[in-house]
Amino acid sequence: MKKLILSLFASIILLGCSSTKTEETSKAETKEVTEVRTYKLGVNGTDHTIWDGVRERLKEKGIEIEYVEFTDYVQPNIALSDGEIDLNAFQTVIYFENFIKENNITNLTHIGYTQVAPMGIYSKKYATKEEIPTDKKLTIAIPNDTTNGGRAIKFLEQLGYIKVDPSVGNIPKIVDITEYVVELEIVEMVATQIPASLPDLDFAVINNGVAYQAGLTIAKDALAYEDYKAEGMENYWNIIAVKTEDATKEDFLTIVKEYQTDETKKAIEEYYGGQSIPVWE
Repeated sequence: MKKLILSLFASIILLGCSSTKTEETSKAETKEVTEVRTYKLGVNGTDHTIWDGVRERLKEKGIEIEYVEFTDYVQPNIALSDGEIDLNAFQTVIYFENFIKENNITNLTHIGYTQVAPMGIYSKKYATKEEIPTDKKLTIAIPNDTTNGGRAIKFLEQLGYIKVDPSVGNIPKIVDITEYVVELEIVEMVATQIPASLPDLDFAVINNGVAYQAGLTIAKDALAYEDYKAEGMENYWNIIAVKTEDATKEDFLTIVKEYQTDETKKAIEEYYGGQSIPVWE
């Protein structure tokens, strides 16, 4: 009888220990699953439609994205460099590289492509590019900022209107035009003022965002637009940027991977209707 009682007592103790360990293990596993890592993502403006879907899917992986909105194209990189945000997604490769060079920033890099917003040519005088005459002087407008102005000049070269000194790279200026295949008077204007000036021009090169805000779309209004797969066009693809020390951080690579999915591609195509194009494939 004593042996039976001792045996039962020992079993109860072991059962209690086992139960305690099981509860502790369960709590540890639950904590591991529900642990949330929050990262600040710098964006331009208040429209997060595409990122909203990515953000929801990341929650299942324990990653929370907190938006930090900026109203210009300078502060998002400064904030990233200073550690005020963890990532940003608002700029093209060429803008990014030019910005860090001009501002002597050495601690930033980009880790993934997102989408491209092609530049287009727009006109109130002509309905198609083929209607634009090539035997008379044309008055056209391009953006007056360095990055978009240089991009517009490269686009005019792609269209066959001019030839540019190849040694100047991806941000040429008007003075770098070596030949006018078609006679052009190029007027440099503040980008946002160009759409309103279309009636006074033969045509204008307008960057995507400005055109869209003015009610102009690539699908319905552009006489031609950039071939985003053409050589060198990857310089105008948009990117996700981080501090260089975080370039291989697992969570950040997960964020890029979750962005570059069929779900995001579908969202971009449906939301922008071809105005912006996924470019990671």
